[in-house]
Amino acid sequence: MNRNDRIPALLPAGLLLLMLVCFPNDMARGVRDALSVCGASLIPSLFPFFVLCTFLVRSGLADRFGRKCERIVCALFRLPGEAAVAILLGLCGGYPVGVRMTSQLYERGALTQTQAERMSWFCVAAGPAFVTGTVGASMLGSRSAGRLLFGAVTLSALTIGLLLRFADMPSMPRAAPPCRSVGTAKSLCEAVADAGESMLSVCAWVLLFSGVREVTQKLPASLSVPLGCLLEVTNGCRTASALSLPLPVLAAILAFGGAAVHCQALPYVSACGARVSRFLAFRVVHAALSAAFCETLLRLFPQAQSVILLQNGTVLQPFSASAPASAALLATAAVFIWQTAEPKKDHFDKNLNKILKNVKKTT
Repeated sequence: MNRNDRIPALLPAGLLLLMLVCFPNDMARGVRDALSVCGASLIPSLFPFFVLCTFLVRSGLADRFGRKCERIVCALFRLPGEAAVAILLGLCGGYPVGVRMTSQLYERGALTQTQAERMSWFCVAAGPAFVTGTVGASMLGSRSAGRLLFGAVTLSALTIGLLLRFADMPSMPRAAPPCRSVGTAKSLCEAVADAGESMLSVCAWVLLFSGVREVTQKLPASLSVPLGCLLEVTNGCRTASALSLPLPVLAAILAFGGAAVHCQALPYVSACGARVSRFLAFRVVHAALSAAFCETLLRLFPQAQSVILLQNGTVLQPFSASAPASAALLATAAVFIWQTAEPKKDHFDKNLNKILKNVKKTT
């Protein structure tokens, strides 16, 4: 590493050290608050989706589902059918789920480098559990407002994906030949282990940026509020709702994601061979489009404007906003049972055919 590369790397390290030395209590308070958020909403919402994504890729079920969606996904996004699962789970699971599965598909050779890069620009979106439950019901006191925000963020992501199909980008070869699927039991074990490692990384970034955000509260409100929204999305939404900011502002915060979300996604973005500068640029585009869609939806559904805003004393109930995550967990269990029971089903069908033949002979 040359001298020019050391300076950008030393700046955040020096700032973090300064915060730890000068404001240790504030950093500790921010980390404690983030631990409750991770336990109450983040882990229950994301972990089942992480397991499901890895299991679908390694068991080969993503390939099977992709073959059925080939025409639709190709017509809409100019992508192979395997991308359908990543797009769907990216919109339903939350911020790092879609781009994480995109990197897994790229590493297995199901996507080209160009296709993976395009997907990394629009497969990073807030999930319905977080937007509708945490932001809508807990922070704003209105699930209808949460549904409107989720609609704006989702429409923005899909619009970017639809527009990118017309992008004239050079076609890159696949990362590697498609890998064969492994056994069901092995796929599930690897999925749980991989999901646990990824979940630990996600929570670590949330803890770090929550501690930093707590220190930034020492700054004047004109600086601490926008800086907090840029650092960590959960606390940013809580601050915006407490200040009664308009819903389009909340939509922009949710779409942008904040530095904590970006750090969670960047390892997968880099694994796809995507450029970080373009990824960050599309986060800004996503935020602007989400605000515009939210403004449009508010005109179509004016009743959503009457939102009862809560104060800072919002308490997140554990597992209160993880219905989609529960559905993902049940789907994983159902797929596992179906996969393991498939040979027995064939054996049962053979025996049934034999019995029917014998019945015909006797009659």
